[in-house]
Amino acid sequence: MRTMRMSDDAIAVQIGQAIRERRLRKNITQDDLANSVGISTPTLQKLEKGKGTIATLISTLRALGSLDLLTHLMTPPPVSPLAVAKSKKSLTRIRAVGYGSARATARNTAVHVSKGSPGSTLLIPKKTRRSQDGEDS
Repeated sequence: MRTMRMSDDAIAVQIGQAIRERRLRKNITQDDLANSVGISTPTLQKLEKGKGTIATLISTLRALGSLDLLTHLMTPPPVSPLAVAKSKKSLTRIRAVGYGSARATARNTAVHVSKGSPGSTLLIPKKTRRSQDGEDS
């Protein structure tokens, strides 16, 4: 049966049955499993009927050695390249002032250009003219 068409309660019951089947395959009684998990036997019985908490489910799967069943739930979803491209468009760049030497920094003072929100200021260096001997003026 497809899980997408199942109700939440039906899925919970099926998970509970799977836990019960794993317990029985390992020949473990409800009392023994409940003691190793640190819960009461009625709490384990509720879990096997599809009623229980996530914490109880995790600790029970750990005791059964089946915690790997949850690894698919814990892997992060892949990031879409389109989502990355869209998020980069919203970033504001701030350009550095100067070009490496103190002399160049003193000559190339920055012009502040406000673009967008008040906190997003771009620093754009002033263009300088070159004289005939190759030095900036």
